[in-house]
Amino acid sequence: MEEKSVPQHFLDTSVLRSLLLGTQVYKQYFESQFTDQQLYLSNYVQMEMKRSYLINLISFYFVLRLETINNIGDAIALWSNRFKASELKAILQLIPQLFSTHQLNFSSTQDKETALSILVIYIKRFEILLRKKFNNTNIDSTACARALVPLTLDLKNPAVGLKQFADEFGDVETCRSKCQIDQFLLVQYQKEIEQFISQADQLPKTSNTRGFIKIAQNLKEILAQGAVACNCKRCEKIGDAVIALNAPRSMQLEHTDNSFDYLCSTINQPHYKHPSENQIVTNINRQT
Repeated sequence: MEEKSVPQHFLDTSVLRSLLLGTQVYKQYFESQFTDQQLYLSNYVQMEMKRSYLINLISFYFVLRLETINNIGDAIALWSNRFKASELKAILQLIPQLFSTHQLNFSSTQDKETALSILVIYIKRFEILLRKKFNNTNIDSTACARALVPLTLDLKNPAVGLKQFADEFGDVETCRSKCQIDQFLLVQYQKEIEQFISQADQLPKTSNTRGFIKIAQNLKEILAQGAVACNCKRCEKIGDAVIALNAPRSMQLEHTDNSFDYLCSTINQPHYKHPSENQIVTNINRQT
């Protein structure tokens, strides 16, 4: 009897983020799923992680650095009132990752300076972790320019390097001028895009299909308007489709998002949807 081959694992951003930033229980779940196995990312997935997490850490660094902010607690208070939910989530995930392990006093002016130094080192290490911990497929048919923006830090004067990275990463016009997302969507995968749209038109709107339908609506607008409709903001809205299309067909795409159930089945991309963090944590609590 032939042994069933173990699939290689290509990580979506949702699984990557959970592996790096999830609760201890959720991390343990994924570690049990991928024991001693090679895990793969693309430049595009790395870019999504930088956009959703790393850039927010850098923004928080500059908030904490403000002269009018006296301590860590004030920085967190300002951040929570000033930014939207996704940006708040990044800092809520940062706090247990970083500050709690250093026993910092959130009300201390002195600990503010310590926190700035610790945060810079964490940002640098996290960026290296993204590049070194996981294998890169070296396949990015979108040629995403944001993914290639380098982070160069001088720990003695980190603000310069952090600002340069944030400015270049945020320069979406220049990045868009260098990428090939229009060719990717309108030429290379036009047939698959049309299939996504056709499938979405036939689906009822439910909690499971909502994400996929929104992606398809954006793709429909891109097909109608052409390259002019392709930009970094739009790319953010169709990220799951880009990841599914760009995933190696020889690998299993690991994800937690419902949209991939429809995206992957349409293009015959092997995939597996993992339970959500809430499902894993709740299930363990029920068993204890």
